[in-house]
Amino acid sequence: MNQIKIFIGNDHAALDYKNILLDYCKKKDYQIDDKGTFTNQSCDYNDYAVNVCNEVIKSNGIGILICGSGVGISMMANKVKGIRCGQVNDYDSTLKAIEIGCNVISFGARTVGIEIAKQIVDTFLSNYHKIENNQVDKEISTFEEENYKK
Repeated sequence: MNQIKIFIGNDHAALDYKNILLDYCKKKDYQIDDKGTFTNQSCDYNDYAVNVCNEVIKSNGIGILICGSGVGISMMANKVKGIRCGQVNDYDSTLKAIEIGCNVISFGARTVGIEIAKQIVDTFLSNYHKIENNQVDKEISTFEEENYKK
């Protein structure tokens, strides 16, 4: 069985969080492809969101996006055709994101504590494969095909 590909991306506000989460995930044997940013110099989250989302689409994988609030990076992610990014802030919202077919989650380094962030990542990565082909995702896909212009 092929292991699902996991990608992570962030802006400068979330660099420290991302690095802590990568260490945490490594200890749990998750292999995550880090798409940056890699410095704390001010940067635009849009590039990192799109990079992660393109990889998710190309590999049929999943993604984790982190910025200061989780809002902007989520909005950008949802502009990529085929991406369902849910902004999450706890265990319950993460489970709901999985349930409705999100293939990417986002959260804020300034709004979610690091222990909750670990719980969010753990919940997403350990439960993602358990729910497939749900009705909400099918409805979104149909709407997307009818309304997205290339």
